[in-house]
Amino acid sequence: MFCPSCGKENANAFGYCNACGKPLAPVGVAAPPPAPGPPPGPAPTMYQGPVPGGMPGTNAPKSGNPVVIVVIVLILVGGLGTFAYLRSRDHQGSGSRFLNQSTDNETPETRIGRLVREAAGQQPVKEASSAQDREFDDAFRDQYRNLFRINQEYIAAVKNTDITAASKLGSPESFADPESFADGLKQLHTVYDLDMSQEQKVAGVVANIRRIIETGSWSAGDREGAMRGFDAGIAEPLAKRQGAVAAEQAWVQSIDDVYDYARSNHSAFVLNGGQVTIIDNGVLEEFNAKVRTMNSRRTDFLQAKQSYDQYQQQLFRKMGVNPKDVGLQ
Repeated sequence: MFCPSCGKENANAFGYCNACGKPLAPVGVAAPPPAPGPPPGPAPTMYQGPVPGGMPGTNAPKSGNPVVIVVIVLILVGGLGTFAYLRSRDHQGSGSRFLNQSTDNETPETRIGRLVREAAGQQPVKEASSAQDREFDDAFRDQYRNLFRINQEYIAAVKNTDITAASKLGSPESFADPESFADGLKQLHTVYDLDMSQEQKVAGVVANIRRIIETGSWSAGDREGAMRGFDAGIAEPLAKRQGAVAAEQAWVQSIDDVYDYARSNHSAFVLNGGQVTIIDNGVLEEFNAKVRTMNSRRTDFLQAKQSYDQYQQQLFRKMGVNPKDVGLQ
């Protein structure tokens, strides 16, 4: 090899000239290509979706669970419809005297509020002089007491439920380790089951009130009218309640779906510096889609909760009662 700089001959074709010390290989010559082999795998990509936040039911002791709120509104509004019918019948002079002199000046809202406070022990019971009024007030008051007891038992059960593992759902560690989130999901479903059990219990109170109206000691026509008032009162909140229950169920199912997918594809999840790295772009895309769905359903659920918080507070103010009166605190 002749040196391209000084022209002296060298035994080697690479390296430096023995005479002038300059490089023997011309500047800009490409290095030889690498030996054939399998193509490199995809570069690690980071999980981009936001982690799920919170879990249904864990805030019930502080602000009230949405499902409980919905059912309470349902019962109270149904009672408003019933009492509104009875009041209208009395004022029409139908011959059925439902409202005696002591309650004649009470609006339906005032009467419901009084019965709620009496059932909660917030004020003494005012006995109606009419046998029919007394029958009706006593029955509603008893069902409200039953409702408040159910609420208090529910709040206590939620407070006593261990949710330490569930609070870690959505953490990078929970996605990377297919076993670490098992206890969290179990706790999540424990609280969700409490919600559904509460829903069934309070639905029983609604059924009891319906039976009270259907078997009241007034005429068949008046029983039918009172039932129409009850059904008219609960129509709107019933539809909203069903939407809120469905939203909670959809959110829990979406959380399950995210973790089922993480479990099935755990080999693609790597914990790297406190963050989740997903080394398969296909898995990354599908996982983020599921997380987006989950967060969308969470938003729907929280919006339903906020809507019913406002709906409840408006109704409570209208009747002069508060969450403590109905067993929510």
